[in-house]
Amino acid sequence: MRVSEIWLLVLLAVALVAIGLLALALRRAGRRVRLAYAERAEALAQRAQLAGVIEQDGRYLAALGQATTDAMLLLDGSRRVVWANAATRQMFESAGDAVGQTFIGLARDSELNQAVVDAAAGRRSIIRQTALGGRTLRISVTPVEPLSGVAAFIEDVTELQRLGRARRDFIANISHELRTPLANIDLAAQTLRQAMIAEPASIMQRMLDQIHVQVQTLSQLSQEMMELAQIESGQVLLKLVPVEIEPVIRRSVTHLLPQAGLKGQHVSVAVPRGLSALIDEQQVSRVIGNLVHNAVKFAPEGGVISIEAQPTGDDDVRVCVSDDGPGIPKDEQARVFERFYKADRARTQGGTGLGLAIARHIVEGHGGRIWVESTPGRGATFCFTVPRA
Repeated sequence: MRVSEIWLLVLLAVALVAIGLLALALRRAGRRVRLAYAERAEALAQRAQLAGVIEQDGRYLAALGQATTDAMLLLDGSRRVVWANAATRQMFESAGDAVGQTFIGLARDSELNQAVVDAAAGRRSIIRQTALGGRTLRISVTPVEPLSGVAAFIEDVTELQRLGRARRDFIANISHELRTPLANIDLAAQTLRQAMIAEPASIMQRMLDQIHVQVQTLSQLSQEMMELAQIESGQVLLKLVPVEIEPVIRRSVTHLLPQAGLKGQHVSVAVPRGLSALIDEQQVSRVIGNLVHNAVKFAPEGGVISIEAQPTGDDDVRVCVSDDGPGIPKDEQARVFERFYKADRARTQGGTGLGLAIARHIVEGHGGRIWVESTPGRGATFCFTVPRA
């Protein structure tokens, strides 16, 4: 065999080996490419799944923020807002988006900001309360682990505190109202017990009369408290029907005329004939009766009490009850319709302190309003409106 043929065979063998190695390398490269593509596809799928989870969590968080009127915020480690609900901007009257602002720049209150600082520094939940712009705000701050941020929840508790004070005032007032009749009953009972030895009939009768009067006072207080509770809770449904107002007023006044007569008082009624209103007659009669009863009670002997009704220019009927009693100071006139309000005890002596509160709720239930006009020493005029039929 020639040398040239041998070299040709050697070159051919080398070429075949090179081709084999190249094919092997290509196969390995192909596997690496396929593996890279598979890994990339898996990464894209995981990324898409994570994006879906983030989007879903974002919708949940947004819905949670919209479901409350309280402020909800997420702050990063530098106490900048990274998320906030719409109520946050409303609570702090922020003109722009809260996101991106520092918390102190948004809230503008050092006590709220200190709660955030302390919660982040101490890695513990904190609840604090502060007064801001005439409101009382309660903030709850919780660290977000393992991040250095915090979650804050801010609630306006102004109304809750007002209701709490109203509850405490109610308990104090009802305790005061019960103290007097109970003390009188106890005193009458002790006097009666002592009088039984000597048996003077006049003392026994007077004490029994006193006990009867005080028991009636307690019964009236209990009844009016129950009525007011029913009215305030919406359990009393008003049946509004067209009713001529003059007969309603006269029927409401009739049972009070004997009491006015004992004091020599003159009671007048002035109502245009045919004037009708859209009312619940029973409830409006209660309002008129309460107002006239107060007028009879506080007008002097020989005094004048007038009840008038007139149409107004806005399709209402205005009913007014006037007396020439001691009157009510101007700074107390807005509060006389509150339960048990007795700043001027001269005008509330002997009553339960609930009549005007009941009247206010009934009138407001008719879509009307009730108010008082008075000059101290010149009597008082109580007016209310109801829809004209």
